[in-house]
Amino acid sequence: MLRLIEKEKTENPFYHENIAIHLYSMEELCFFMEENTYLIDPSWVNEELFVWLETELGEKKLAQDLRVTLRMKKDVFSCAEQIFAESGFYADRDMERIRATLNRMQGRTRMERRKMSGDLFLDAGKYRQAAYIYMELLEEEYALHMTEELRGNILHNLGVVYARLFLFPEAAEFFAQAYALQRRQESRDAYLYAMNYIDDSWPMKEQIMNLNFSVMKEALEHLSETADQEEYYVERKEVSRAAAAFDWKSSQAALIGRWREAYRKMM
Repeated sequence: MLRLIEKEKTENPFYHENIAIHLYSMEELCFFMEENTYLIDPSWVNEELFVWLETELGEKKLAQDLRVTLRMKKDVFSCAEQIFAESGFYADRDMERIRATLNRMQGRTRMERRKMSGDLFLDAGKYRQAAYIYMELLEEEYALHMTEELRGNILHNLGVVYARLFLFPEAAEFFAQAYALQRRQESRDAYLYAMNYIDDSWPMKEQIMNLNFSVMKEALEHLSETADQEEYYVERKEVSRAAAAFDWKSSQAALIGRWREAYRKMM
């Protein structure tokens, strides 16, 4: 989290050509890099950026240190870490988080880094932002250059997003697509979990999953602790107990209605 420290803005901004954005201060640069870590690459972490830091922001020592780092390590992520550290806007715990993120980005393709940005939003409970990134990566222009493993992971995580928003039919569909690509038990279990909250009119992927309702009941019991909010966990346990008594559908509509209402109040 950026500290609320204001520094003077420059009249001549740094222009990020790839996404056509102008940055007018160190605060804006750090915020941009933190929110778009997947974009950090040699196309803009280079001499042009260093000259802007030196001439427009007066950061001569930082600019020189960055040149040395890039020349010795040839690593733009190390340069980004230096900028974050020297900005003075981050507490120690924030720098630890940023370093961990930058380390995970090492050696990844841009698509992989973009997917990891979505994962960070998912972990933070920012489901709409995560969904936007995952859906963007599933567009044809990216899909043509994507491995099946990466596509399967994106589909699975998109299913997680929809499940946490209590949109279980959509979640089940994405889990089924992920399983069709990778045959991972995790995606199969997640599909079974989502299907516990869907009525009989929804088509089941029996040809893919080889499943039945008794297996679904077991999956619900196994996965009932996935809730990330205590109040939802308690209500999912209610559904789990109903499933064990073979009568879980009687409570399903009312419980999901309460979840949706609670979620709307949180937004």
